[in-house]
Parts: sequence; structure tokens; C-alpha cells
Amino acid sequence: MNKTIKIAGITLISIAVLIVAGVIFIYSSLDSIVKAAVESVASDMTQTEVTLDNVSISPTTGEGSLSGFLMSNPKGFKSSDAFKFEEITIKVDPTSIASDVVIINEIRIKAPHITYEVGPQKSNIDTINENAQTTSSADNSDNSAGSGPKFIVEHLYLNDGEVSVAAAPLGDKTIDVDLPNIHLKDIGKGGNGASPDVILQAALGAVTKNITSALNSVDLEGIAKDVKGRVQDLSEGAASGASAVTDTVGDAASGASDGLKDAADGAGNAIKGLLGD
Repeated sequence: MNKTIKIAGITLISIAVLIVAGVIFIYSSLDSIVKAAVESVASDMTQTEVTLDNVSISPTTGEGSLSGFLMSNPKGFKSSDAFKFEEITIKVDPTSIASDVVIINEIRIKAPHITYEVGPQKSNIDTINENAQTTSSADNSDNSAGSGPKFIVEHLYLNDGEVSVAAAPLGDKTIDVDLPNIHLKDIGKGGNGASPDVILQAALGAVTKNITSALNSVDLEGIAKDVKGRVQDLSEGAASGASAVTDTVGDAASGASDGLKDAADGAGNAIKGLLGD
């Protein structure tokens, strides 16, 4: 009897040691786990290449930062990247790190730079949004979205951002405008938390909507006319070539304006659906 009790006691101690070792491993590897998760999930969802330079999160306070976030453009666009964030600060409830639903008190993206490239059919941001929605729908149909970790994001801020608008008719020139600040609240709250794809879609939808708002102040038609004039001045003696080029410029500007309006409507509806408004 004593021997049995002794063996049971040793077994329980062994299990306890393994649990503690597992917790220590998770906490000590937290930075690398977060870095790998962000790069993998975001890359797969958006069908782009996402990289992070560094992640530093304190398991005791839950505060940390992610630096050097870079998302490449989808195939078919000439700009090298779509999103560039120098620093993202994060505050996590440390008591929730090892639980089924991790509570993120705050995500703050500081001075992001976004390249909005107008393509022949749609923009790079529209393409990234569509990729994310398609991937999420496929995951849900396979019932794989419910097996991953869940999160509640109480506050997500994106402040002091800048958008560079690029389009083929503008050549190497870009139009730089300020991005209105973004504040999303309580993503995943009221349920069992939100999967990473839902959080990403909410952020992308808000960004798309605010890009559209920022570009309302940009006279795309006027810029197109200005480029037309320059092309005509430089193309004397090649009238047929100049005509083809100027027509392309006008069509692109008109298409860009229409695309921005559609993006605003789509982004607004997407955010309402994601946040349950």
C-alpha cells in the first residue's frame, strides 16, 4: 500500500514537473512563437510574404513590441511592398497567455506606411482583402478555423499613417496623403474570441475604408489631366502614340475613382459583419 502511494506520488510529481517545464518553455519561447505565428498566418491569408524583424514580449507584464513588419505586394503589382510598420506595441493580459482565449488589451500600430497601387482591374489593397476573405471562407468550410487559438482585442489603434498612391500613368511619381487614425474596439468580445483571420480582416477592412476617405481629398482626375498634358507636350511628332497614352491615363484615373468608391462600400460592410454591428 505504501509502495503504491509512493509510486503514485512520484508520478504526480513527475506530471507536475512536466507541466511546469511546458509552461516555462512556452514563456521562454513566447517571442519566437509570436513571430512565427504572425508571419505564417498573415502570409497564408493574404497570399503575400510577411516578415517581422523582431518580437519582444514580457510574459510577466504582457507588454511588448513587434518591429520591422513588412507585407509584400501580391503578384502583378510593381511596388515592392503594401504595408510597412516600423513598430507595433502590444499589451496582453499575462494571466490569459496560457488560456484558450488570449486577451489583448491593446495593439497600437505607429506611423504605418501603406502603398496603394491602382492596377488595371483593382488595387493591391483590394486584392489583399479578397485573398484574406477567400482564405477565411475556405478555412471555415473545412472547420479548421475553430481549432486554432482565439483572441479578444479590446483596442486596436493605427495612428499617424501615410498612404502613397501609385499608378502606372504616374510613372515613378506617387501621391502621398495622411491616413485618418483608426480605432477598433472589442474584436472577438461577446463570444468565444476571434481567430487571427477575423482580426486581420477587421484591420484590413478599416484600413481600406480609411484609405478611401484619405483619397477623397486627392484630385485624381486633375492629376490625370496634368499627366496627359505632359505626355502631349513630350510626344509632338508622335500623335498616334500620344493619343493612346493619354487615353490610358484618363481611363486609369476614372477607374481609380470608381474603384475607391466600391472599396469604401465593401470595407464598410465587411467591418460591420466582422464586429457584429
